[in-house]
Amino acid sequence: MKNDFGQLKTIINTLKGTCEKNELGRRLEIISQLLQKQNTHLSINAYLDGHYDDVLIQRFDAAATRNPNGTYRQNPKKYQYFPLNHPVDSLLKQKAVALLQSQSYALNKEETAITYLFADDIDEFLRERNKKPSKSVSNTTAGYYPSKNNMNGPTIGLSAGIFSPFDSNPIFDQSGIFGVSYMGSLNNSIVSELVYKFRVHNNSRPFDMRYKREIREVNPNSSHFIGLGFGYKAYDNGTLVLLLPKVNTGLGFIWTGLSDSYYYTDEYGFERKSISLRNIKTWQNSIGITSMVRLQRKTFIGVELNYHLIPYNWDDKLVPHIPSGYGSAEFFIRF
Repeated sequence: MKNDFGQLKTIINTLKGTCEKNELGRRLEIISQLLQKQNTHLSINAYLDGHYDDVLIQRFDAAATRNPNGTYRQNPKKYQYFPLNHPVDSLLKQKAVALLQSQSYALNKEETAITYLFADDIDEFLRERNKKPSKSVSNTTAGYYPSKNNMNGPTIGLSAGIFSPFDSNPIFDQSGIFGVSYMGSLNNSIVSELVYKFRVHNNSRPFDMRYKREIREVNPNSSHFIGLGFGYKAYDNGTLVLLLPKVNTGLGFIWTGLSDSYYYTDEYGFERKSISLRNIKTWQNSIGITSMVRLQRKTFIGVELNYHLIPYNWDDKLVPHIPSGYGSAEFFIRF
């Protein structure tokens, strides 16, 4: 790797002279020391103690937006009057990547971690550091940068798993459960989630329900649920996140296939048809644990285990008594 770092020496000295506590100046200094195989321990410690890693991560996030030039022009002071996607940023990224790939440099653990950061490989930096993404930057930089970490922003989840009764059940056996959800920011201690789930009852048995003053036998084809969940973030090291406990509550229904049709005349004299579905309403609650592993930035895979309490006879149209205790295990991906 070519050590053509002399072209940046003037920039380093200028930045040190004009603003001693400047992220770019410290970044340049560390890269220079790495290229010259000098001791970097004090420089890296000063960089991390000053929370300049948070500053740089948020700079990279801003530079990756749709209009970085407009973002910079709105408030140049926020970026210490150093334009986003500056050629120096690109050069330092190239140097960092070259350092990681070169066989001529034996980087220690802290040097490897900081070099991943400078190369804009934030996930590897966090894994090497085994650290939780910081919610805020230091007091010296808080006036320039927002405190929210974009890596922990809201995500969409897709899930699939198994739903099963705990005891013998006259209607439901084990079935598949599938879902889609919107989860709020992981920067918060209490994480919220809006969820829709459905179960396919392939092995269920018919049951009786009250319908138009008579008893009808129906087959429960599927169950549907929309609810709101909250989880306490019990553990987060940047890679592994645990929500314990995680609770959900909401309303749903058992699809019976029954419906009523009504015909009426609208204001223009045309005959119209209205259909009203006749399903079994349900009130569903669950408590459990969610464990997920970060693959990159806002992409996770994980598993969720839940105990479900569903008082089916909450709807008086249902004739038989159906037990209310169930368990589920679901795998999911969030992005």
